[in-house]
Amino acid sequence: MTEHHISARYNHSVIHFLKHKRKALVRIFLLFTLCLVGFIFYQGWRLASPSKRSIQTYHNSWLETPENHGMKIQSTSCLDGKIPTLILEPSTPLGKRGSLIRKQLIDRGQKIISEVDHTVVLLHGRNGRKEDLLAVGERFCAVGLRCILIDLPAHGDSPLETVQFGASDWEQNLPYRVLLECAERYHFSPAKASLWGMSMGGSFANHACADSEHGSHWKSLIIVCSFDRLDKVINNQVHSQWITSLVSKSAEFHGGVKLSKAAPEQWVKSVHTPVMVVHGDQDTLIPLENGKNLYNSYASKDKRWITVAGGNHSNILITPMPLFAEMACWILSHQ
Repeated sequence: MTEHHISARYNHSVIHFLKHKRKALVRIFLLFTLCLVGFIFYQGWRLASPSKRSIQTYHNSWLETPENHGMKIQSTSCLDGKIPTLILEPSTPLGKRGSLIRKQLIDRGQKIISEVDHTVVLLHGRNGRKEDLLAVGERFCAVGLRCILIDLPAHGDSPLETVQFGASDWEQNLPYRVLLECAERYHFSPAKASLWGMSMGGSFANHACADSEHGSHWKSLIIVCSFDRLDKVINNQVHSQWITSLVSKSAEFHGGVKLSKAAPEQWVKSVHTPVMVVHGDQDTLIPLENGKNLYNSYASKDKRWITVAGGNHSNILITPMPLFAEMACWILSHQ
């Protein structure tokens, strides 16, 4: 074989290799693009329509034997069946959690309510459900508070398919309307009421208190590990502004909210309700600085910040800190 033939054969092999490599790179690029598009589509879909958690086995301890936890439970549905609701009222004897918080309050010199005339509406976080807050309700009932637990849109047993993190007009009015409907149905006064919201529920609570017509109705507000802006939360997870923007468009497409519109830091500039903001110093989903920015944005002159040492987004309510005593005192001192 001549040198010319060897060179031609070599060149042909190189060209063939380059063509093959180019096709492989194109396939990899297309696969990467397809995966990225699928990721963005899925994340937007799940923001608008989260997976619903079913009733957990541990919930049954409260649902089946509420008397063992110092409370009575009424189950109902509000707003034309759209919002499944539980109403918790104190009873005796107290359970273990109730006995502990009552002792903590008495030790602080806090007067316990003898007549149940104050209601707390409790709002769960994303992927949660009303029954997740039964342990919170047990503690508040022990100090004389009535509690209303609701399934937020697209969560728990709610028949609604999408949620907008409290940003829509309908969702903004939701806590107040549920309070009024429960008060009428179960014959109690809605005059004294507070809002308690965790994570996504905090966003609902903040927008409810920002309502120009009914926001001033709430005597106090407690926000637990919630965010200042939803787009910040997503960007903190994906570390890319343009991916966050595309996820926002996907969420809108699926009936959810444009992320930039879920901006409690803007809403609370008109909130004068006494507010306590609680945040864990180990929260990686919603970092501490986001919670502090939210806190600093409130117009209210009566506000308190609590940092929970060792608290993250999952364990913030179960650290050694007597957090429930702090929250109960806040509600009881603002009636």
